[in-house]
Amino acid sequence: MMISYEHESIQYHTTTGGIIIHEGKVLLQRERNQPYWFLPGGSVEADDSPEYTIGKMIYEWLGVPVISEQQVWLIENVIELPISPTIQIHESGMFFLLELPLKHPIFKKTCEFAGANKDYVYKWIPLDELERHWVVPEFVVPELKDINTANGIKHIVS
Repeated sequence: MMISYEHESIQYHTTTGGIIIHEGKVLLQRERNQPYWFLPGGSVEADDSPEYTIGKMIYEWLGVPVISEQQVWLIENVIELPISPTIQIHESGMFFLLELPLKHPIFKKTCEFAGANKDYVYKWIPLDELERHWVVPEFVVPELKDINTANGIKHIVS
């Protein structure tokens, strides 16, 4: 069961995300029927830590074990959904810079590719070409270019 609750017209979710950068490219995913890209991740389960959850997701979706993770962002993101009545989603998320085994075949992928969940596709996108893609949430593109692990965890509110 994911960590989530609702109060009045606001839904609160605890999420986790993984940042995988290799040779100047970042791994992004998108739903097959959607035009926008985002970092791999999702909801944290009630009995799991965010670190465990993102490692489990990457392994289950892509078949790659995570060697290490370092938290770089703590995010608070509010999304307003235009449904009746208007619903706000307040996401609290922890994002981790992930290290994968360097010899894994995932690093050789050059086009969009599928993982275990056929609803999603993945792609290595050069960091200097991120502006050419629709990446959500909006803070991701500038923050990806400014990751500095020496500064500790950055708190981002969007």
